[in-house]
Amino acid sequence: MPASFRPSPGLSSVIRCLLSGLLLSLAFPTFDLWPLVLVGLSLLALELRGRGLREAFWRGFIAGAAHAGTLLYWLVYTLVTFGQLPWVVALPTFCLLIAYLALYPGLFGLGLALLDEKGLGLAPDGPAYCLLGAALFTGLEYFKGFFLTGFPWEPLGAALLKSDLLIQLADVVGTGGLTFLVVLINLFLAAAVLRMKAAGWAAAWKPAAAAVLILALLSAYGGFRLREIRSLMSQSQTRTVAVIQGSIDQSIKWDPNNRVNTLLTYKDLTLRASAANPWLNIWPETAAPFYFQRDPAASDWLIDLTRKSGAALLFGAPAFEESEAKRRYYNRAYLLDNQGQVLGHYDKTHLVPYGEYVPLQKYFPFIQKITQATGDFYPGPAGKVLKLNDRNLGVLICYESIFPELARRSVYGGADYLVVITNDAWFGSTSAPYQHYDQAAVRAIENRRAVLRAANTGVSGLILPTGRSESSLGLFVPGFLTGRAPRLTVNTIYTAVGDLVPQACLGVTVAVLAAALIRRRYAGRS
Repeated sequence: MPASFRPSPGLSSVIRCLLSGLLLSLAFPTFDLWPLVLVGLSLLALELRGRGLREAFWRGFIAGAAHAGTLLYWLVYTLVTFGQLPWVVALPTFCLLIAYLALYPGLFGLGLALLDEKGLGLAPDGPAYCLLGAALFTGLEYFKGFFLTGFPWEPLGAALLKSDLLIQLADVVGTGGLTFLVVLINLFLAAAVLRMKAAGWAAAWKPAAAAVLILALLSAYGGFRLREIRSLMSQSQTRTVAVIQGSIDQSIKWDPNNRVNTLLTYKDLTLRASAANPWLNIWPETAAPFYFQRDPAASDWLIDLTRKSGAALLFGAPAFEESEAKRRYYNRAYLLDNQGQVLGHYDKTHLVPYGEYVPLQKYFPFIQKITQATGDFYPGPAGKVLKLNDRNLGVLICYESIFPELARRSVYGGADYLVVITNDAWFGSTSAPYQHYDQAAVRAIENRRAVLRAANTGVSGLILPTGRSESSLGLFVPGFLTGRAPRLTVNTIYTAVGDLVPQACLGVTVAVLAAALIRRRYAGRS
């Protein structure tokens, strides 16, 4: 590597950058120390003050690698256990992904360096620097969420979920808007520290007060909105739903010799749940280990079970369609009424790279699909809703629940409930199932819809429009839960306008950085 591209931070600086990334990870499940997200990034911001572009980039990169590596450590388990990669291949593959994700905090550091006196001439303890810095981070986070198919796993704003008050503004600005506020608080706190070091405590009160004011306004809105939504829920129509968690081990899930036991497990749980007289039973992603409507005996058995239960059934199953002498496979959710008639289906829209299809296979032939299905899956149309009686269901399959836009499109298209079916057995007993569950809860707040989540091995739950779980099932517990799902008809600002805040931040980021680079270039010539 050329000397001009080598990182040069000293050891103490590296430790502080690593600590910044670690604090951000501790704000998420399973530690859930959410207040740390309000201060963790301020450590990095302090390290970036007065740095050159190269040094700023590498400090951001180190913090980003620490955060991504500790948050997503469970990917190594998945690659080794289900991807069947040897450790000598899994670890470099993991490190390659972490390095990619760390580029974004690295670019954040680079961007902040361009904002200060050497670029746009902004003081690191001033409000303009803080506002533009928050927009920079938010814009980069949003870009990461769609570039190269996107990976918006646990954006910073989502860490506020454990605070009932602070998370509620998601129904206005979305998770991206909350990220903006979280970063802004961090930068204001860093500014307060800089002013205190330069001129004492008296000089620090303005940025510190700005951070406190943001928290106060978030809390005030959260308290008001919670009372309003709870009042609407108490007056809303409800339907009893049953969520079934079969807890089928991934190692035997597709074993033909275990298919009967799998189906009997779901039969037993479904019939036991029928005592609550549910309107809808929900099974997880690919809970039915056969091609429904292509396997007559198994399909008839499932239809008969649906009739016996007396409730409609939404379940996941693999599917394929023949067209132009080509077979296309789908990850599908079927909806049957209480007589076993097919009311419709939803095909997963956003597929998992290397989980459900293999991109760039000719360049990375050693990486195979983790799933055991034959061939690559094909995506279905986005935003499709399924109608059951006088209610519409917006379905999200597994990975799709981390993409805010997919849930928003379903609700914008008329969904009364959001249904998430998933198979989180890939994650074992790591923190990933809890991280995945929490992101579904954020979708409930953004759109003010109840989320009904069925996971093969957990976590399954009934999530209210406030983001709180009315009931849930933990990991590796075969069982079911029943509850009354409220139907809210209110449409949120976020549902109407989507990710307008992070989109605006991305536009501001491009414009400001372009201006900073131009100014820096011409300043160098003078």
